[in-house]
Amino acid sequence: MDRWSLPGPAAFVESVVDAIRDGASVVVGAPTNVSDALSHVLEDRLADDNWRLAGPLQPSGRPPIDEVYAKLEIDDERPSGKTVASLIARMETKRVVIVSAVDSPQWPAWMRFLAEYASASRSVDKFDRTQLLLVTAGVPSDRLPAKAPALQSLAWDGHVGEGDVFGYVLQFWRRKGKRVDARAKLLARIITRLALWDFDLVDRLLELSWQDLFEPTQTLSSIDDGRESWRGLDATWEDGGFANFDGERMEHALVLSRRSDPKRELVMRLWAAQAAELMPILELKRRQLADRMRASRGLPSSLRLNDEPVLDLNDVEIGGLLHLARIHRLPPDIVGTAQRYRDIRNKLAHLEPVSADEASYLFSGKVAQ
Repeated sequence: MDRWSLPGPAAFVESVVDAIRDGASVVVGAPTNVSDALSHVLEDRLADDNWRLAGPLQPSGRPPIDEVYAKLEIDDERPSGKTVASLIARMETKRVVIVSAVDSPQWPAWMRFLAEYASASRSVDKFDRTQLLLVTAGVPSDRLPAKAPALQSLAWDGHVGEGDVFGYVLQFWRRKGKRVDARAKLLARIITRLALWDFDLVDRLLELSWQDLFEPTQTLSSIDDGRESWRGLDATWEDGGFANFDGERMEHALVLSRRSDPKRELVMRLWAAQAAELMPILELKRRQLADRMRASRGLPSSLRLNDEPVLDLNDVEIGGLLHLARIHRLPPDIVGTAQRYRDIRNKLAHLEPVSADEASYLFSGKVAQ
């Protein structure tokens, strides 16, 4: 499944295209490990809309105006006299010039050039002017230019959310012919909470056995194989180690793993995924257990719990059901089921993840296979 077609990433790409349609030159801020992919996606998207493109231009360290002159194949008999005004005057047809992988050392020169170019380009009607689309690589987001007439900045941050990743995982399994049941949804939630915005990590987690997902610290350490997109990860947004995820500033799982996860953040992400999927299931199981107990011959019609009458067994919590099952000597399978449910419920209530065996029992009444 194309990750860039998911709602969040697709909306970001469209926002860039919309800014270009509006006549602005655009700066797209991106972490180093996303910059190249984002440049290619934007180039393909503009090509699909039949924009006339130039580039991508990857800066070589020369002055930006020289780079653009060369990429547009504009001859100038007086190299020392190149100016932004003369550049605009010699542009014969409207184009979008794509500039990719502008890193921090090159950024100051390009930022000055962009500001001057955007200001001078306002002398040309927006439907006729050539625009620049510049994608940075690891330039801090607070160094991107403020919005100005004919210039707009957009940062790749917070544009992938839980809905994108969760849907990506489920669609992957559907295409493989796998059934999307309650266990599949739990595993999808765990992968989502561990991988967050990193689809390379999502793909890697999808290759593992489902039991491995219940041991995130060991699993992440074992799959940190030095692939290119993870090589330069560090605890900053520009190095790919931090991003906004559904409004929360989150650290990349592999960055946490490389530091041995001192605050047990990975464990808490596992717990959050489990709680989201298992707590509603536990409530349904609790009601089923109450029905089984009600149908049992060993349970009297009049019940008391904590010196209070029980008016409706469906209102009794799992711990209370276990107590009633024990004192009224209900069949061992009912007592055992109630105890299992109580133990799982207590773990989740105390921010402790459950094991693969416990999750499997909740789904099927059996331990993991």
